[in-house]
Amino acid sequence: MTILVDASAVTSVTKGFGWFRQLVGTESTALDRAGLPERERQSLSEQMGLPLEQVPHNYGEYFDALKNKLGVEIYGNQTMMLLYKIDPARVASSVTPIPLAKMVDVFASADRVIVY
Repeated sequence: MTILVDASAVTSVTKGFGWFRQLVGTESTALDRAGLPERERQSLSEQMGLPLEQVPHNYGEYFDALKNKLGVEIYGNQTMMLLYKIDPARVASSVTPIPLAKMVDVFASADRVIVY
């Protein structure tokens, strides 16, 4: 499975994005600050066969688990990052910035594309 973070969603995987976050100097992303609802954590616990304590607490941890434990490839639209003046070094480690040509390859090789 491959996840592509596109359009303005690239800001949600960027550490300290936004004028207020830059002002206070945060090292977290919007996904890090968005907690997973308890019912989702319980469902993931059952689906993954993990104790609830080992299930991610926020979407940043969830992206990390998808990439590092389940082998999901997570890409971010590098062109959108450039438009938002996002330094690739500030992007979450679970997300790999890719250029438009690579995005075309990802879509062309996909058996199915689900837009969310």
